[in-house]
Amino acid sequence: MRRRPPETLLVDINLLPFLDLVFAFIGILIVIFALQQIAQHATGRPLSIDDLVVCVADGEVTLHAGATAAPVPYREEQFAALFASLAGQGGEVRNLAFAFTDACFDTRRAFEESFARFTSLLHERTGPRRVFRLVFRPLSASPEAVSRLLTDWRETETAHGP
Repeated sequence: MRRRPPETLLVDINLLPFLDLVFAFIGILIVIFALQQIAQHATGRPLSIDDLVVCVADGEVTLHAGATAAPVPYREEQFAALFASLAGQGGEVRNLAFAFTDACFDTRRAFEESFARFTSLLHERTGPRRVFRLVFRPLSASPEAVSRLLTDWRETETAHGP
C-alpha cells in the first residue's frame, strides 16, 4: 500500500503569519497591562455648601441661605423667587446643595428645570454675576437625616469659617 505524504505541514506553514500576528498582539496587550498604573482617586473632602435647599415633602422645599440663616419655606411654584433671593451681585462661585428624600423626586426634577432656566438667565446678563454649582444630596428616610445634615454643615462652617 502506498501512503500519501501528509499535507498538514503546508497548512501549518500557512498559519504561521497569522499566529505571528496573534502572538504579537497578545504580547503588546501584556506590555500595556503591565505598564498601566492603577488610578488612585483622590477622595478629598466634599464641596463646601454655601446654600442648602432641603426637600422632605413633595412640592415643598426649605432654603437655608447660609449656615446661620433662618430657614425660609418655598413651594414648587415659587422656585423663581427662591433663585432671585440667591442671585445677589458679585462674581463669586456659590455651591448650592439640594438635599432630598425619596418623596421628592418630582420636586427634584422641577427644581433642576428651574435651575437650568435660572442659570440661562444669568448668562444673558452683563457684568459680574454669581456662578452656582448645583449638587444633589440624597437623604435617608430616617427622621433625623435632615437635622444631622444641618448639624454637620453648621459644624463644618464654624470649623473652617464662612
